[in-house]
Amino acid sequence: MHRGQILCEDCYLEYLEPPRTCDVAAVHGAKMSRKLAGQDGTDGLTETQKNIYNYIKDEGPVTVEQIMSKFNLSKIQYERNFAVLRHCELAHGFRKNGKVMIKIWGKDTLGSMHLTDC
Repeated sequence: MHRGQILCEDCYLEYLEPPRTCDVAAVHGAKMSRKLAGQDGTDGLTETQKNIYNYIKDEGPVTVEQIMSKFNLSKIQYERNFAVLRHCELAHGFRKNGKVMIKIWGKDTLGSMHLTDC
């Protein structure tokens, strides 16, 4: 029971602990895990995550809504998949004219992240 609603265990956990894209510990953990596993680029990602990455790479920068529409994702499905791409430093969000845009992580990204990007 959460706020008067009966939820399944997965939905309950999503309410209590939603995906966080700007999480320094998660980024460090993902980078170290991938390094130890010998993973690079899209190695180790799910097919959905690889497809999202390739879409951003080919079409980007794109909006969150474009990604959700292209892959028929709910907001939480998008957030889960994007969080992995962000933690692996494969993609990130930024604001352009007040709108959140998503692009591939690149050389121009390093050192240019701001709290407003989260």
